[in-house]
Amino acid sequence: MARSPRSSLWADVVLNLALLSVVTIAVNALLTGKVVQGREADLRSGLAAEVSRVLALRVAVSGTEVDRLDAEAPGVWQEALDSAVLPEGEPFFAVLTNPSLEPVAVLGNWPPEVMDTGLEPALSSQSQWLLDATDLRAALVGRRTERGEWQARPGFFTGTVYAVASSPVIRSGRVAGAVRVAVPVGTPFFGPVDRRSLQVLALSMVTSAVILVLFGYFLFRRRILVPMEALVSGTKELTAGNFSTRLPPGPANELGELARVFNDMAVALERYRGTNEEQLAELREINADLSRAREDLIFAEKMATVGRLAAGVAHEVGNPLASVIGFVEILENDDGTMSDDLLPRIRAELDRIHRIIRDLLSYARPSEAGPDASTEFRVEAVAVEDVISTAAQLVTAQPRFAQVEFDVQLRDNLPRVHVDGGRLQQILLNLFVNAGEALQGQGRITVKERALDEGQEAGMLRLAVQDDGPGVDPRARSNIFEPFFTTKDVGSGTGLGLAVSARIVEQMGGTLQLDRNHPGGACFHLDLPLVDEEAS
Repeated sequence: MARSPRSSLWADVVLNLALLSVVTIAVNALLTGKVVQGREADLRSGLAAEVSRVLALRVAVSGTEVDRLDAEAPGVWQEALDSAVLPEGEPFFAVLTNPSLEPVAVLGNWPPEVMDTGLEPALSSQSQWLLDATDLRAALVGRRTERGEWQARPGFFTGTVYAVASSPVIRSGRVAGAVRVAVPVGTPFFGPVDRRSLQVLALSMVTSAVILVLFGYFLFRRRILVPMEALVSGTKELTAGNFSTRLPPGPANELGELARVFNDMAVALERYRGTNEEQLAELREINADLSRAREDLIFAEKMATVGRLAAGVAHEVGNPLASVIGFVEILENDDGTMSDDLLPRIRAELDRIHRIIRDLLSYARPSEAGPDASTEFRVEAVAVEDVISTAAQLVTAQPRFAQVEFDVQLRDNLPRVHVDGGRLQQILLNLFVNAGEALQGQGRITVKERALDEGQEAGMLRLAVQDDGPGVDPRARSNIFEPFFTTKDVGSGTGLGLAVSARIVEQMGGTLQLDRNHPGGACFHLDLPLVDEEAS
């Protein structure tokens, strides 16, 4: 999976701080605006109340010759409203009503919402607006100024909110009517704000932005980004193997604690590396000792096998040696006529003796690295049939195995194996000697090639070494490859032959196993790695 392009932490911080600043300033502006709007709404509500009182008083002292506020003759009352001294520059609407809530005179323009309410024709929208005014009725009944709020179409983002106030007109001790004033405040979401409030709001936004920028650049970078950059650099040094890396003490927060934990980890890793190197040196020494012990064990087992073969080889050498001695005695009394016949025989017998002794010495000779070596085996391309033939000759040279027959069933042009020839000879000789002893000196030992098991990795040669003896006791099959385990009488075997052989085969990349399903006699499967001819 492709990795996403790496971004800078500082760029991420700046971007997030910018977004935070915008959101913070917007929220701050909204809250400040709502506070200013509320203050402005209170001011406009007070303005409406004050204007309604001024107009009510003006109407009360005007037109003294007229007692009733007649909607059919609004002239004098309209003049009273028009002649009132009111604040300039403030939008408002005022209407004078009689006790029946009929409009008598107006000052300014009716609110647009009153003109577009879509009321039924029988009742004008202005009259309906007055009839629905709770503050107007309360002022007539309570004989005092009442405040209120009106919105034609309730909504949060649409519809203008008006601050309304109604004051009674009292003439001759009785309520002759009332004056209702409406001052627009704005929408519920955001209403009008005076200039001084806008200046305060702008100053607050700029101050918030400057504080956030300074916080991001100085405090955030010094207390967060710089320790994190040091942590990244230290981690890279630690990954490169420089365990002496230490971070400077960080701030007194989680990052400082992280720096302290990082330093503790670096100290622990440095100690662990030192301990590791000591243990590795000890393991190398132990491995060398084990390798030497392994070579000593293999060589000891080889010498034990040589000892078991020595008597038979001595007997085998004795026969041709006696023949040579007899031929020499004849030649001593011969006048030269029999030398042409006896000398070739003597040479043949001496070659036979030389071959037997050479094979025994070659097998008994330590490996080139010596019995104390800790190196691996010397593997090379080896012809299996030659090693089998040599091992069989060493076994049949013994009188106790004189009646043992070898049946080698191998195909022509058998591929070579990649093993140590001397160690392979030791393994085969051990298997042959064990088979000969199981046959008690009489029987057949068969060596043949077999197919590998299904699913087994190719590139291996499987040899089956089997005999027609009594086979392996089922109770001993699980322990047959354990060191010092033997089914022979005390003093007749060391119990190391099969264990050492299995170990040698494993180190050469093969396996030695007992065929538990072979009917009659014992059968061992010896798997050896083949030589890669193309690679060679």
